[in-house]
Amino acid sequence: MPTHISIGFSQHPDPQNAVLQACVQVKNQLNSVAADLVIVFASPQYIVPETPSVITRTLKPKHLVGSSTGGIILSNGVTNRGIAIVGINSDDMHFGASAIKDLDAQDMRKNGFDLARQAAQDLNSTHREVFIAFSEGIEKNTSHFIRGVKEALGGVFPVIGAISSDDFKYKELSQFFQDQILHNSAVGLLLGGTFHLGLGCKHSFKPLGRPRTVTKVDGYVLSTIDNEPAIEIYKHFLGPEAKGLKNVALNSCVAMYPLGFYLEESRQYLLRNIIDILEDGSIVCHEGIPQGAEVHLMISNKESCHNSAIQAAELVKASLAGRPAKLVLVFESLARHKILGRSAFSEIQAIKDVLGNTTPIVGMCSYGEIGPFDTLNNIKNIYLHNESILMVAIS
Repeated sequence: MPTHISIGFSQHPDPQNAVLQACVQVKNQLNSVAADLVIVFASPQYIVPETPSVITRTLKPKHLVGSSTGGIILSNGVTNRGIAIVGINSDDMHFGASAIKDLDAQDMRKNGFDLARQAAQDLNSTHREVFIAFSEGIEKNTSHFIRGVKEALGGVFPVIGAISSDDFKYKELSQFFQDQILHNSAVGLLLGGTFHLGLGCKHSFKPLGRPRTVTKVDGYVLSTIDNEPAIEIYKHFLGPEAKGLKNVALNSCVAMYPLGFYLEESRQYLLRNIIDILEDGSIVCHEGIPQGAEVHLMISNKESCHNSAIQAAELVKASLAGRPAKLVLVFESLARHKILGRSAFSEIQAIKDVLGNTTPIVGMCSYGEIGPFDTLNNIKNIYLHNESILMVAIS
């Protein structure tokens, strides 16, 4: 049996009806009793206790994974409300799925190792292609999590993923695993078999002003920059806008100005979003920034975001070497999506202009993207990215 991939989507106001509608669309396209793999992306309104049971009853998936999201990416645009379901049946592709719960209570390196090992044990194939993670709770220690995954699967194995999101409330984050809705968990999907993989990862931000030095840091908390409270870097550039920074969230002006520090090995800036500001002016980031690193405020605009999406798509196209993409998964920063606003549709169209107008596209807006810079050629170094767009194509 060749690979069959179908996508269903619904925004019916009743969550159970919406899930059923999306499932029926998938089932009709797959034309089979059961699905080998189901991936779910849903906004919080559509994640109700009955959601996984409706999916499992209708599609009978052997493996089911997914995540909540504040933005569902589809071939015709991006929406902040609804449920998208991907169904895959294939003799060429094989899948292994796993989940680790209560991440906060465990060592993050061990979490990554156990998640990857369990997925490998579930995979009915000796040939592995890529590991995908959907998670909540690894953001402050992603490097240790990635290290654990690589210890289980290999130091140069492709690891990608997305941090679960909601509509900037940070309260309704969920992960799907089989017939369960999880929280504070990581869900893993290991893909194996005989197929081709393409990847492109880009951000659109440029450094603003002169570099400043991180002079005191405690893990993911930046205490001082240039020996001043870290928040002063924002006050210097934003002026009056900085008064509301204590109420920071990705829907504030700070989302437009992440911090960035230069990585010599990748020759690119790695971005870090702010997730909190402490009373002493310290900044809490997604993952840490090394002490002694030179940091900038970073800036972007709609045109730059649009261009970086095209660049990422072109990297995917080049890596596929003329093979058509059967499915493109897109993980894009929710904060970046805020910059695009109503231009989000034109970004998706630009991706289709590169990869083909009939290319099936589905994905999620996330609070962080896990992957290498640029292409699979850089899989030795995997990072948690902010404000980026990451595309994975299966051919």
